[in-house]
Amino acid sequence: MKNWKKVKLGSLLTESKIVSENPNTENRIRVKLNILGVEKRPDIKEKKGATKYYTRKAGQFVYGKQNLHKGAFGIIPKELDNFESSLDIPAFDVNDSCYPEWIFYFFKKGNFYLKLENLAKGVGSKRIHPKQIYQLDIYLPSKEEQRRVLDEIERVEASNQKLIRELQLQEENLAKLRKSIFNDAVQGKLTLEWREQNPTVETVNQLLKKIKVEKEKFFQYNKIKKEKPLPKIPNEKTPFDIPESWSWCKFQDIYNYIEAGKSPKCLPYPAENNQWGVIKISAISWGTFQEQENKTLPLNFSPFVEKEIKPGDFILTRANTRELVARSVIVGENVREKLLLNDKTLRVNVSKFINEEYLNLANNSPYARDHYSKIASGTSDSMKNISRLDISLMNFPIPPFDEQKEIVKKINQLQSNCNQIEYEIISNKKNSEKLMQSVLSELLGDENSSLFSKISIVKRNDIPTREIKYNSKTTNMDLIKLLKENGKLHAEDLWKMSEHYDDKNINDSIDKFYTDLKNKIEIDKTIKESNDDKGYIELV
Repeated sequence: MKNWKKVKLGSLLTESKIVSENPNTENRIRVKLNILGVEKRPDIKEKKGATKYYTRKAGQFVYGKQNLHKGAFGIIPKELDNFESSLDIPAFDVNDSCYPEWIFYFFKKGNFYLKLENLAKGVGSKRIHPKQIYQLDIYLPSKEEQRRVLDEIERVEASNQKLIRELQLQEENLAKLRKSIFNDAVQGKLTLEWREQNPTVETVNQLLKKIKVEKEKFFQYNKIKKEKPLPKIPNEKTPFDIPESWSWCKFQDIYNYIEAGKSPKCLPYPAENNQWGVIKISAISWGTFQEQENKTLPLNFSPFVEKEIKPGDFILTRANTRELVARSVIVGENVREKLLLNDKTLRVNVSKFINEEYLNLANNSPYARDHYSKIASGTSDSMKNISRLDISLMNFPIPPFDEQKEIVKKINQLQSNCNQIEYEIISNKKNSEKLMQSVLSELLGDENSSLFSKISIVKRNDIPTREIKYNSKTTNMDLIKLLKENGKLHAEDLWKMSEHYDDKNINDSIDKFYTDLKNKIEIDKTIKESNDDKGYIELV
């Protein structure tokens, strides 16, 4: 490495700008984040306009201007030869003195691409332009030496990929094991031996009689309104067999009452230290209760205080993605004060004769998740809804009370074992990545370390932090409407609040957002990039 010459990256790269004569939306590429490569972009409806598209060739180096620092770079594979991209995904012919793969590993080694965020500039969204990366230094040995090093890297990577595939297989098997544990729990298989050893426990029929008496007392003291009888479902089939000592029960049969929250309007300024938070539906996930940022509410909101979330509450979502709708959680003892239910969450007052933890695991079991997913309604998979009647009609397999506690105990033990296995898998994946990065650094060197330490210091001193205007109450909205309601917004906030945002499909989400943004800037001319504040979007 000491004998390798150091050159500017710009001496090896020439940006390709061959305009596509017949642009085709079916022949577009995108560069995935996290160094996941270049692939065909899913079809997106586009308006005809001024955006130019350029033909890309196999073997060219490409990157995403907005996301190079997030690992959006790669080499055009053979199957995407003659595909297209805009100048937001520039492509480069590589000088004959250098292999394209040498450029790829230059950005990958030591996660060097992460440091490039310090170079990002621009209006509307931060971009890294070709002229900026041209100034980077890169070691350039002879092609023979490059080939030797690349062969060694490919050998190590092949071995590493074999390990990664094994770890992925372990993750898949662990997921299947977790699913099997929950299925066995609600079908009575986990406690088969326990039932044989405890044949004289109180029956479920006796349990249901106690629950009925308990509910009558609630009616008697006017704590709840008496619910209407559930409609009869003719020839209703149970999804699986359960032990004879168990019983299938409707959700309504085992709770005292159920209530929905409200969503009071929040003030944007402090209200004399009387601050309350309103829970987001995304805060509820299996086994956890994730608290959200405080939102200041008006002083005079006494009708909402009854909706305060308290430790021990059984909370259930009435709206979420198809996979998470009707997800439930039990609020832990460490919940902060002054947190309210919103109108998309339900609080269930479970009978004291039902173990809440058992009901929670049954409600989050694969059986229940599959059922809720099928009956949830809504026009978009990103937001499904379920009615209180559907929840009341949900069938749960209920064992005797003592057996419920035993199931929870066994589940906790088995989940603890699974968590330990998961921890080991995650540790092995991290160690594998560290080993790979160590090999790359050793074989390729680090020619830009001092440069970026200096840039980092300058950036921290010179760049002011921006005010975050992200507001979950205005998510999934049209860009124009968002800007009308909120005024000038940073591009990142606008994206996350827009109808295009999807945290499960970030690449698709960004593609759709920027396509819509460019159309509205270049064609509709309804919005523009702010001249005063870099990175901000505003109405024309």
